[in-house]
Amino acid sequence: MKFLLVWCFAVQGMFAAPPAAPIQPTPSELAALVASTHATSLQLREQSLRKTIARADAWPEGIWGDNLWCLSALYLNEKTEEANARLLKQASTLLRSHPADLPATSPENPGKLPWTFFSVTDYVRILALFHAKSPHFRGRLTPETEAAMKQALWLWVKSESKLSDTGADDLLFLLGTENHDLNRRPAYYLITALLAQDPAFQNRTCNDGHSIAAHAAAYTAFYRAWPLRRAQSGLWAEVGSNTYQKYSWPALINLHDLSPDPLIRHRFRLLLDLALIEEAQISVHGQRGGGISRGDYAKNSFAGYKNLLFAVAGQPAGSSHSRVFETSRYQAPIAAVLLAKQTFPYPKSFVISNRVLGKVARPTADESHGQVLDADSSLVNYAYRTPHYLLGSTQLDPTIEYAGISSQKRACGILFDDPESQEMCSVHSLIPHDSGGRPQRSFWTFQHRNMLFLQRIAPTGKDHPGSYNTPAIGIRFQGKALQKVEKDGWIFAGNGKGFVAVKFLDGKYRWDEKRTTASPTPFVAATDHSRMWLIAGDISTGETFASFQHKVLEETKQWTISPDSVKGTFPVTRENIEWSSFDAHQPKAFVSPKINGKAFDLLPSKTYDSPFLAMERNSSRATVTVPGLKPFAIDFSTPAP
Repeated sequence: MKFLLVWCFAVQGMFAAPPAAPIQPTPSELAALVASTHATSLQLREQSLRKTIARADAWPEGIWGDNLWCLSALYLNEKTEEANARLLKQASTLLRSHPADLPATSPENPGKLPWTFFSVTDYVRILALFHAKSPHFRGRLTPETEAAMKQALWLWVKSESKLSDTGADDLLFLLGTENHDLNRRPAYYLITALLAQDPAFQNRTCNDGHSIAAHAAAYTAFYRAWPLRRAQSGLWAEVGSNTYQKYSWPALINLHDLSPDPLIRHRFRLLLDLALIEEAQISVHGQRGGGISRGDYAKNSFAGYKNLLFAVAGQPAGSSHSRVFETSRYQAPIAAVLLAKQTFPYPKSFVISNRVLGKVARPTADESHGQVLDADSSLVNYAYRTPHYLLGSTQLDPTIEYAGISSQKRACGILFDDPESQEMCSVHSLIPHDSGGRPQRSFWTFQHRNMLFLQRIAPTGKDHPGSYNTPAIGIRFQGKALQKVEKDGWIFAGNGKGFVAVKFLDGKYRWDEKRTTASPTPFVAATDHSRMWLIAGDISTGETFASFQHKVLEETKQWTISPDSVKGTFPVTRENIEWSSFDAHQPKAFVSPKINGKAFDLLPSKTYDSPFLAMERNSSRATVTVPGLKPFAIDFSTPAP
């Protein structure tokens, strides 16, 4: 059996005294920073909108880009005649071809709707913001355009929406993937709530036999409860996704901005605030670290969406596939701004341990209709942050069946934090795209503070628990500032302030042509169980790149490494660590990782646990403690203001 182990070990507390605490800004300086951030955020949003309407050809091409262009123009109250004409033409074309009903649609088969599947959020926003009785910018749609849009959306909702998907047991039910669901049910709610107040529609009945008013009432109750359930369960399954976050977050903004129910607006603001604080503490220069699903550590376009709110100088700001952020006045909470712009680099090292969604709770009667996630997913997003790096991964049980959107294309690694450089350097897992499709259940990880173990899961076909569509798992060394040194089978890399050591435990490794990605060799896809071991260090402890290399080489000699396990003493705390290999063909023989003989807890008592954000499991209150602010609670039980 061949193994690859990456050990990321941040050698903390073994060297010089920690750095002195930075000089704290005054309350007035912090207030000025937040005010400047919010003002610049609004400027960036307007710049993005003006850039959109200045284009001769909308992007993305076709209806999708047309909708983004029309939303931008109507929001700016410019070129409104052209925007109305485009929208009227699109809706009228649909109504001529489907005057009474619509065929079923999906992301793969969206049909010839006046929106694509992923721009329906923007399309609904256009109607909600600009219709004749809108509380926002009423009357920017002509009566003809408004009527056509309402009728088109009515045909869609009456065909697609089902009252049976809005019960208390459906709060963690997904219509398809997470981002698919957020492009469906929030839109169903906003449309039915709007049409239920229109005499021309309020007495109509959807295809499931229930009135539009009944749908609106059911969704109102559903979305009053949804934010707290998500907060208690760890927010997202598609956490940190490069591709799919940009489709999910605009729907959350829509619910905050557009719901006619003040309690829903209030609770979605709390959820957005909580999510952005969580993002800020685990991100480095806008790029999210920790464990990632359906993504990797490459450039993430969603960072531009976030920077429309955080307005960090020198970082791209703008959306690609939506204009919801740009047409919202929601502002990042003060705590998130201070975390992103003031708190880091933090002088003390700390752990972030957050529950995340992912485990399948139960199959649905029709699996193609959707899936139900477990509120207790036995899945922890774990990160260790020092002044100059953030090392993170997903703690999991490889014998458990996690949803495809959770186990697909997982990623982990280290982000180097250098405030003096605009370049993002990282060392992280890399799974090339296989010809068979997206990689699933590719590897599992165990992390204790600054020590990270990773093992590729051998394939067993699409049956659980083996991987599939998984080629060799490599380690990518990204960043021109990284210096690399190879010694005694280890690859050392550093940017002068943070360091990392990588070891392929079960054989040799080979570089790609550019010498940026190291992969195990020889590699046999059908049987490979490669393990890796990562170790990281920080100059703030008094370490140098050279002394870090020496320390790693000496410390690791004391560990016992066999084909089935890795055992040793964690050098900082003197804890005994035992990590056993996982054989997908014998899952019942799996032994959980142990720290001092105790298995790692995948069901911690806190949903969020860090010095800055804490929340007990099933509580309605999250406590936020950020330097410069008095501790406060995000309390989902509070009434709407």
